[in-house]
Parts: sequence; structure tokens; C-alpha cells
Amino acid sequence: MIRALALALAVAALAALAAPAWAAPLKDPSRAVTDGIICPCSCGEILTGCTCETGKAMKAYVDREVKGGKSKDQVEAALVSQYGEVILGAPKAQGFNLVVWIAPFVVTVAGFLVASLALVRWTRRRSGAAVSAGAAAHGSESPFRTDPDARLAALRARAEEELRGLRE
Repeated sequence: MIRALALALAVAALAALAAPAWAAPLKDPSRAVTDGIICPCSCGEILTGCTCETGKAMKAYVDREVKGGKSKDQVEAALVSQYGEVILGAPKAQGFNLVVWIAPFVVTVAGFLVASLALVRWTRRRSGAAVSAGAAAHGSESPFRTDPDARLAALRARAEEELRGLRE
């Protein structure tokens, strides 16, 4: 099970790394910039879809800069210097910001591991308790009883005993 989980995680990581290679090139070079920028007004929209006056003004600024020959990184750097990193749609994967990119995956994998370990323990505990209860009801010391009729009889006896306890 752990191998399958590791394999699935590896495939997901490779797909995430290869995703930019699959992406189709954008026809509008300014859109490449505006897709990664959030409008600084209170609307909180991505600049490409923003319809407020601030968003329109910023789109015009990006268009002018791109048509003036600046690259995406240069335009983003200018906007970040003016508004701060909060304007970026996604933080750069550098330094402490790397935690934002890695933590969700680590926490998800850890949660699946904890849940699977808990489920394995619970199922083992329940199956062990049922086998020992069946052996005790029949007076047998062997917990590896394979007779299905005997197990059924043990479960019926246990149920009747519990019902008698409830009636009292």
C-alpha cells in the first residue's frame, strides 16, 4: 500500500512539473502577465478578468510595458516593487514561500498515512476481539478456528448474552 502511495505521489509530482511544457503558448503576451497578477483594489480578481477601473488601468500599464519590449519578469518585478508580493496570484517558489507550495502535499500525505494506520489498527483489533470471543464462547483455546458454523454460533451466543444483560 505504501508503494502504491509513493508511486501515485511520484506520478503526480512528475505531472505537475511537466504541466508548463503542455501549456499552449498564449497569443497575447500581456495576458501572460495579467493572468498571474491580482488586482490591488478590494475586488480581489485576477487582473485578466477584472472590470474595475484600477484593473483596467493596470491592464493598460501592462500592455504598454509589454509593447515597449519589457519581459514578463520585468513587468511583474515593477508591479511587485510598487504594490508588494501580495499582488502576485501565486507566491514565487523561493525561500520561505516554498513552504506554501510544499506544505499542502506533505500534510495530505501525512493525513493519508495516519488514517491508513488507524484503519489497519482498528480492523486488526476488531478481528482479534471477534476471534477471541468466539474461542471463549466455545471453550476452545485456539484463536484460529475456521469452522463458519462455530463462528456463527459464537456470535449468536454473544448476542443473546448481551441482550440478556440489557433486559436486566
